[in-house]
Parts: sequence; structure tokens; C-alpha cells
Amino acid sequence: MNKIFLLIITTSFFFLACKKEEGCTDPTATNYNSEATLDNGECNYAPITGCTDSSAINYLATATINDDSCEYLSLNINFKHYVDGSELFANEMIYTNTSNDNYSIQTLRYLISDITLHTNNENETLLDEVHFIDISIDSTLTLNIPQINYQNYTSISFTMGLDSIKNITNLFLNENFFPSFVWPQFLGGGYHYMQLEGDFNSVFNGYTTHTGGTNGVNFSFNKIFQITEITEITEININMEITNWYKNPEILDLTTDGIMEDINKQVILKMNGIEDVFSVNIN
Repeated sequence: MNKIFLLIITTSFFFLACKKEEGCTDPTATNYNSEATLDNGECNYAPITGCTDSSAINYLATATINDDSCEYLSLNINFKHYVDGSELFANEMIYTNTSNDNYSIQTLRYLISDITLHTNNENETLLDEVHFIDISIDSTLTLNIPQINYQNYTSISFTMGLDSIKNITNLFLNENFFPSFVWPQFLGGGYHYMQLEGDFNSVFNGYTTHTGGTNGVNFSFNKIFQITEITEITEININMEITNWYKNPEILDLTTDGIMEDINKQVILKMNGIEDVFSVNIN
């Protein structure tokens, strides 16, 4: 009888000794149980404060309470203009082209449309549908984007001028380039892409390089440039090398004759523009 009793006590002690205590085994939890050897899945955690907006630069994925600390990407796009690699000086006949003509640049106005940032996973952020640049109006030389979603942007693209979908006269009646930029209706309507004007060889020889959808043909073109990662406040420069409108791959001479009706010259300007008129760099 005593042996049986002893066996029962020994078995009970062994069972209790081998039983694992359940509880929260995560030391970071508020109800951590240092004695527990078996996690019961009921750990409680203190709330984590931080930025909960995934579009912010400092987004914290583990945060459960927004502490109003979110910071957003701000972007300035600057439009820069150069002649032979040097910053443009307007109204000065100090430049010489490949045909040895001395020339000046008095007017430069143009449209850049569909300015877009791209990521590697094909996400796109449209920054501006159409932007009018006039070198005589300082406010048009910078496009400010006060807040955009933070993503790993790897390239920027834009269209010089307006594509055939947008190049319709009545689409931009409230923009500051209307009506001075309207393309003549008998030449297809819509808008100028660019007005580049000045004198060459003498003040009595004026040239007008006006580009647009001559006879309804679309002469706009798209450019895309790789960029480094954009963080916090960034300055992106879209640079125009004016000299290259008139060379590479085709040489286009300055002339007192207008070129708005000349499809061949519009084709040359488009080819030259695609080649190397534009470049992009980030400050």
C-alpha cells in the first residue's frame, strides 16, 4: 500500500515538474513573463508613435499612432537655358552658329507637358500637365511641387510641346499662354510648341523659329532621363541647349522667312530636338 502511495506522489511530482508554463515570451511586450517557456500568443505591446502616412519620407511601418511628424518630398523643377554650354544672355548679338552667322536671342517661350516621375516598378507620378516657360518671366522658370508621394523615383519624362490629344485650341483657354500661343487655324490650330526669336548678322535681319503642329501633323516629342534617388527637398534642372536646335543631326540655317508652314524644317527641328537639345541634372 505504501509503495502504491509513493508511486502516485512521484508520478504527480514528475508531471508537475515537466509541465511548461504558458505566457508571453517576448521581452519587448508589456506583459512579458520571464517564467514562461511556452508562448501563448497573447503578448501586449505599448503603442508605437510615428508617421503612419506611407507617402511620407519618414513613414514608420510599425507605428500605430500618428504623431504629426510626417515629412513630405518637396520638389523644384528649374528650366535652364544655355548657348554653347554657357548660360543664355538675351538681347545680345554675341553668338555664332555653324553657318558663321552672328545672332541674338530676344524671345524664348515654349511649352513642356506631361512632366512625370517614374519608378522601377512602373509607378508614375504626374507633376504637371502643361507648363509654359518664358525667359522674360522669372516665375515661369521654376515649377514648384510642394508635396509628392515619396517613392524610389528613377527617371523623369516630359513632352516638348503638346501631343495631338492635347494640342486643341479650346483646351487651354484659361492658361497664361492663351491667346498669344495659339497656332493659326489654317495651319491646323492648337498651340505653338515654341517661339524662339532674335536677329542675325544685323538688327535688320530677324529670324522666327516657331514650332507647332503644322497642317495638323504632330511634331511634339517625348524625352526621358534617368535620375538618382530623390530625397527630401530636391532641385531638378531641365536644361535646354539652344544651339542644338540648329544642328545635329541636321544643320538648320537662320532665315528671315517664317518656318511655320515649312514641314521639312519642322521635321528637322524635331529630329534635332530629340537628339540633344535637352538634358537633366539634380542638385
